[in-house]
Amino acid sequence: MPIFKLLKIKSFNIYLGANGINEIGFMTRLTAIGWLSYELSGSPLFVGILAAANGMSMSLLSFFGGVLADRYSKPIIIIISKFMESLIFLLIAILIQINKIDELTLIILMFVNGILAAIYVPSRIGFVKELSGSKLLLPATALDFGIMTLVGTFAPALAGVLIDKVSLSFTLYFSFGAYILHNLLMLPLINKGQINDRSKELQIIKSIKYIFNLNIIKYLFIIMLAIAILIFGLETLSPVIAKDIFNTGPTGFGILLSSAGFGMAVASLTVASLKSININKLLTISIAGGGLTLIAFAFSPNYLVGLMLFAVLFSMAASSESAITTMIQTSVPDNMRGKVISIQTFTWGISSLTGILSGYISQQFGITLLIFISGIILLTLT
Repeated sequence: MPIFKLLKIKSFNIYLGANGINEIGFMTRLTAIGWLSYELSGSPLFVGILAAANGMSMSLLSFFGGVLADRYSKPIIIIISKFMESLIFLLIAILIQINKIDELTLIILMFVNGILAAIYVPSRIGFVKELSGSKLLLPATALDFGIMTLVGTFAPALAGVLIDKVSLSFTLYFSFGAYILHNLLMLPLINKGQINDRSKELQIIKSIKYIFNLNIIKYLFIIMLAIAILIFGLETLSPVIAKDIFNTGPTGFGILLSSAGFGMAVASLTVASLKSININKLLTISIAGGGLTLIAFAFSPNYLVGLMLFAVLFSMAASSESAITTMIQTSVPDNMRGKVISIQTFTWGISSLTGILSGYISQQFGITLLIFISGIILLTLT
């Protein structure tokens, strides 16, 4: 089985462990910031605006992050960007503790966080191929995503309990500590990065034209955008879903996010374990299944059914992400991988950017209608 071959690669194992710790930090801060934004404002629209601030900077600088990933050592970029990100959430924790946090400050800090994400993501995703090789890229991508999402099955629930029983600021201090531990674990890999683009000019426009002249990239871009906005975009409004649909508090909100992590973990680890798989069929089934599950989720009769459907929905998203990440990296030469991965980063940023529209629709017409329409749109792309 491919998964056992991967687990024999020492550097890949170190990377998986470090990324698992990073995901604990990410999911706890995601849960904390999501709850903080709704508690601070009481407005679904502000939740969307905050996500949009993060997504705007992430999208605008995503291609620059891809250029850096091709030109410099990916593990060094990962460590530096993650350290800078950890400082942002340390600052937010301190501001909460001294009662100085406000909506504008939160928006500015999340905008800066989006810049760091734009730099971090292409290097993190691209580094997987350098550790696993091309032949094991699909199972390596799925296993990487599986470890991340496995952490996502308990970290949001843990964060919800910490918010409920201790405090928001403590939850963010916890996240800061996880980020620092991640960087320490990454240090043995600091010389494992490959530099694929040694040209002296950035050539950003030329690279974008080259990438989008490939029909496969055009198609995948549309699919990535749809999945990012219609499925992963729901994470932006998950505090609204938890409060307004299911009438739950921080713990229930955390469990809702954990159900998504569980679904993604099961799907990713299943893909990583299969000896052979048709990537095109995997992508088609994932898109259709995601659309149908969104429609069903819009009519969830209770919290328990909602948790199960949320898990299924994000399992479809995880399967599609594994397929897409593999297809985009194997469609271009190595000196363009970082740049083409940045397109994926761009779509993730856009999913947050559309949070303003999603927040407005939710505030005016209800979150249920938004989810139902999202399902219809996704089905039309099958």
